This record gives sequence, structure tokens and C-alpha cells, in this order.
Amino acid sequence: MKFDMTLALADKPGQLLRALEPIAKNGGNIISIIHERDRPVEGYVPVSLVVDFPSRQSFRNTINDLRSLGIAIIKSEEVVEKVRLTFILIGGVDLRKVVESKIRDMGVIGLEVSTSRLGEVSVKLDIEVPAENADDLMDELKRLAKEQNALLISPIYP
Repeated sequence: MKFDMTLALADKPGQLLRALEPIAKNGGNIISIIHERDRPVEGYVPVSLVVDFPSRQSFRNTINDLRSLGIAIIKSEEVVEKVRLTFILIGGVDLRKVVESKIRDMGVIGLEVSTSRLGEVSVKLDIEVPAENADDLMDELKRLAKEQNALLISPIYP
């Protein structure tokens, strides 16, 4: 699990090393560090880290350990990897059912609708979801397509 953290470290030697020890102790694997020495604020240097932890609990333990060392935490949040997928539904699509389905909670960022003279509807959906929810989204759209006797054109994703 990746976490983004920004710490305020005292602008004196050894502080970065001191902050890294609790991360290592709790199983954190550092992906990146940005040490902004050229931007000290009131004697503190902002240090941004992206760290991969084995669990949320190990991340929480690290936060507690950093605080007990007197290290100020400016920001700490989980990095949620998202994928953007485009789908097309063609046929007797009931737009209301599509909009009211579970996909409305999955980050629809684009919706285009067109109709033909035959009364068929084409719906293009651009959806951004956490990578771990991509399969759930596919299942929901397959269910909707089957229920409405529509053709689903889905993207290829890893």
C-alpha cells in the first residue's frame, strides 16, 4: 500500500535519517524522497515521501513513531492508483438505468449519448476508478448490457 507523506524536519544535520528509522522499522519501502532544502520555512525543511507499507497498520505505527519523536507531519494519505477506462454501450440502452446503476459511484468523468434513426442508442462512458475496482466495474457494465440486450464494447486493460 502506497502512502504519500510530507514531514517538517528541523533544518539541522541528521534529521532526515532520524525520520527514516521509524519507516524502516515498520516495514516501509521508500519509493521517492523530495528533500526541499532550498525552501525552509521557519527553520523547518519540508520532506515529501512516497512509501510502500505492508499494511495500513504499519503506516499508522510509523505515524505514531514519528510523532513520538517530535516530527511534525504536514500531510499523510494513501495513494490510490486509478485507471481511466472507456466503454461503449450500443442498442436499446435505457440511459436512466445506466445512470442509476452502481457505476454512478465509480467516478464517471464523461458521458456521451447519440441516437440513430432506428432508435438505437450509443452511450460512451469514460470512468475513472481505483485500479482494484476495475473488475467490479466490468462486471456491472456486463450485467447492464445483458439486462438491456445491448452490446458492450470494453477496453483492454492490464
